[in-house]
Amino acid sequence: MRSGQPQPQRGQILVLVAIALFVLIGLVGLAIDSGLAYGVKAKLASAVDAASIAGARALAEGVDDNARIASARSAAKDYYAANLPPVFLGAERVPLTDQMIDAVHDATGYWTVTVTGSAVMPVTFMRLLGFSDFPISAMGQSIRRDLDIILVLDTSGSLASPSSTFPALKAAAINFVNKFNAGANGDRVGVVSFASGAVVDVPIVKDGTRGFNRPQVIAAINALNVSGSTASAEGLRLALNDINGVPAINRSSLRMIVFFSDGAPNDVPAVFCDGAPNNTPPFYCDVGKRVTGDLYSETSSPGTSKATRIYRNSQRDSQLGTYSNIATLPTTGFSVTGVGNVNLDSYNNHRVLTGSPATNTRCNVNKAARNMAENVANTARSQVVKIHSIALGSAVNTLEISFCSYTANELGSNLMKRLSNTSDSDAYNASQPTGLYVWAANAVDLDNAFTSIASEILRLSR
Repeated sequence: MRSGQPQPQRGQILVLVAIALFVLIGLVGLAIDSGLAYGVKAKLASAVDAASIAGARALAEGVDDNARIASARSAAKDYYAANLPPVFLGAERVPLTDQMIDAVHDATGYWTVTVTGSAVMPVTFMRLLGFSDFPISAMGQSIRRDLDIILVLDTSGSLASPSSTFPALKAAAINFVNKFNAGANGDRVGVVSFASGAVVDVPIVKDGTRGFNRPQVIAAINALNVSGSTASAEGLRLALNDINGVPAINRSSLRMIVFFSDGAPNDVPAVFCDGAPNNTPPFYCDVGKRVTGDLYSETSSPGTSKATRIYRNSQRDSQLGTYSNIATLPTTGFSVTGVGNVNLDSYNNHRVLTGSPATNTRCNVNKAARNMAENVANTARSQVVKIHSIALGSAVNTLEISFCSYTANELGSNLMKRLSNTSDSDAYNASQPTGLYVWAANAVDLDNAFTSIASEILRLSR
């Protein structure tokens, strides 16, 4: 071999090949192990999300914040374990501890539930690179707001038939109430019932403590009975007054009215006199000088359970549909503390009363009843009080008014969509809160209807 001739390179090539194979195996191993880790990460993320949502929902249980936090942690652990097996794709689940579940209630009424989970995945090919396992972690967070809610329940006589209807309504309403935080610093829940008038059965807490007495609310719902007509406007008015009774500094971050009825309004909550009242509220006028309503009559003295401010003359000409001793309707409903002076005319000209002043005809009374309900709801929404509505039965989908020349958009369902300002309402106002309208075909569907509303209210922002 001549001097200066290149030496064989075979030995160097073998070294390079060995290095290349080592790197290639490492890359393949990294791809395989990383793929497995990605699958574990996705499963872990799903588990902590489910755990945080379950924890936020479980805040409804407990008499104070400490008890609610304990309830949230217990529920989070259960859902975490249910959604992540002890071993998944070879990775071992790290048990969820209290320290990994954080539930914080801030002064503005927001709850934040944070769950941090982890798993340890052993590696295969990457052991060649000196790794024995691969730690994986994920965090889920849910935010829940405190609530001020007034439940407004129709208790008119039509709910007595069939006999199973009203018990089903009570059960659905109680199940609805049970979904919210009772006790100190919880949600505020009140109840208003209406028929031929309205009653605040359980007022909401008006101070900064929040919370409600669950047994008291349930007892009030169980004590309700059916009778009378449908003074929807008065139920809404009392509900808005009650929710506005909470000082602004103490109000929850979310305020709502949940309104239930099986028909359209047919009572005008107002004082009808041919002269000034001779007394202070409830405005006792001379016998025979006050009247309200559509189809029903009542004596001129209070006494029935829901007739706190609704008085009707007992002498109505049923053939003409007029009250002969009261010629015209007032321009507004009750002038009282809070939401008063509710206009009988429509705020958006949906219905126009005939006469100036409006004559006291059956059609005008019916129009005014609907106008007033919509007027109160419009006031509520303008004050950022969201309204959800639930309707029951076929009557709300049928136009059964022969004494007024109503168009098809005067169905009870149309009116309740306007109350809630649903996106498909013919009076939708994008600048006001948008609520839900849910229809229950029969009493069996009531629980699902109330649950749908509760799910929307409790929907967690993520």
